[in-house]
Amino acid sequence: MKKIILLVLIFAYTFSYAQDTKFVYGEGGLVPRHFVIDLEGMNKDDLFTKAEEWFEKKYYGRGGHDKKGNDGDKKTEKGRTTTILSYEVVKDEPEATGKTDKNIKLRFIGFTDNALCFGTDDNYTCVGLEYKVELRFRDGDYRFKPMRLSFKTSSSKKEQNINLNKHKFKGKDGVIQQGYEEVSSQVETLLNDMNKSILNHLTGKEQEDEW
Repeated sequence: MKKIILLVLIFAYTFSYAQDTKFVYGEGGLVPRHFVIDLEGMNKDDLFTKAEEWFEKKYYGRGGHDKKGNDGDKKTEKGRTTTILSYEVVKDEPEATGKTDKNIKLRFIGFTDNALCFGTDDNYTCVGLEYKVELRFRDGDYRFKPMRLSFKTSSSKKEQNINLNKHKFKGKDGVIQQGYEEVSSQVETLLNDMNKSILNHLTGKEQEDEW
């Protein structure tokens, strides 16, 4: 009985810690660059299956389309549309390596419109944010790793990457460019809400107001 109580307390602590851990986009870029969250008692196959359920629930099917060919979009609570542009599962092949695969990786590229708003006066605009994220599942944990963030403005067709190693919108004097003061919190909110939504589904803790 004591062992059961101890395990419950450990899991509760781990889950609570994971919920309180958040990405911050500042002078050093995105910190941390990824999260590894312990989920004791859950194997990689179960975690991967639940992650696929999350995609089915949020986007009506992989690759941005459901089985009927409908776009895999969903309206968020804030009225924005989010779309999965691509979806890839990466597994080690035992036949090729001679070893049993220890992890499963799921990489996806998504797009959320009106995710970033910046500028001043007549130049104020809101643009969509495209992101590439990798989820890695192992027995007892999963990793959430943003790999790329980018956007385009109406005045330029060139894609602009958001530097994950240093703040994109800070000048050499260390001051954020005028009109871009809110971009950091917007990037943080999107990534943290997404990670929270996935974690809630993996652990069976759904919330109405989540991403």
